[in-house]
Amino acid sequence: MSYRERVEKVEVPEVKLQAQADSKVEVWMEAINQAKEHCEATGVYTDGSMNEDGMVGGGWYVEGGKRLGGVILGKLAMVWDGEVCGVRGPLEDAPSETNILILSDLQATIAAVKKASCTGKARTHDLKVVMEGIRERQARLGPNAVLFGWVKAYNKLYSNEEADRLAKEATNLYPEDP
Repeated sequence: MSYRERVEKVEVPEVKLQAQADSKVEVWMEAINQAKEHCEATGVYTDGSMNEDGMVGGGWYVEGGKRLGGVILGKLAMVWDGEVCGVRGPLEDAPSETNILILSDLQATIAAVKKASCTGKARTHDLKVVMEGIRERQARLGPNAVLFGWVKAYNKLYSNEEADRLAKEATNLYPEDP
């Protein structure tokens, strides 16, 4: 059974960071800082994770460590769902008066957001909430209120590693039912 809820079409800008997958951490940091400066945005890192028991969680880390979080999704979810919830969290939690650059290490997450923005259809409820959050933030702050960028996983960037840690912790938020 698939979920295909209609969503309002919105433009979802993607920032191409000037770093390669094999670039050193310093190059990634410089590329991210340049993108944030150019877009006047706060960096937000997101991640999804699955533990050995099959529990999935999503996590997010807003630079500065003032806002961070995680959410458990359970065993019926996939890591992709955790990634989408990792994006949903900061849309609800990041400072409302600032543009945000959402940095995900899963290109499929960015592609799903962009597809929903073009087709006007969200394949999951959480993706629908993400699209609504983007639309609401753009209505308040303008077309660059929410931008997306890809970062390499396990790149040793503190903020990205924190999002990974929070997603992993979220997989253990609640004990498994007997």
